[in-house]
Amino acid sequence: MIKLTDGFIILRPFILENAKEHLANEDKAQVKWLSGGKGTLEGVQNWIKRNQQYWDNDGSIFNFAIFDQKNNLVGMIEANTDYNNLDGIKEGDANISYGLYPFARRKGYMVRAISLMNDFLKSKKVKRSIIRVDPKNVDSLKVPQRSGFVENGIISINKKEKLAIFIKDLN
Repeated sequence: MIKLTDGFIILRPFILENAKEHLANEDKAQVKWLSGGKGTLEGVQNWIKRNQQYWDNDGSIFNFAIFDQKNNLVGMIEANTDYNNLDGIKEGDANISYGLYPFARRKGYMVRAISLMNDFLKSKKVKRSIIRVDPKNVDSLKVPQRSGFVENGIISINKKEKLAIFIKDLN
């Protein structure tokens, strides 16, 4: 199993045994900004199984669980290279999405996770890392800036939703 670490956090693919803990730590912010609805155990298990299939097929989605030094699950980070199905990205790009559990926020975990993810994406020959954030998600807007991304404007998706686009060249 793939494992990425900087000595402070560890990224590794989710396994089914993580499902209950992931679901237990879901909060209103994650439901609002990531999943769009309250999770169920079956739904989280199916999500993990889908992600395992992506790993088996070497993409187009690379989803990692984030663990702290004590091996506590603290959140998730995902890269999606399917540029045909995501507004604001093009061939050679990867869209990064992320979420931390409430107890793990504001501790620097996500900046570290994004750095590890970008190193991983470079190994996959990805040219640019993209983060798309709803401009109303004030806390999440800080993450790309702290991670060295440059804001590249606002796009409209679904004719009503707007997303701020942040880009980091990986070359």
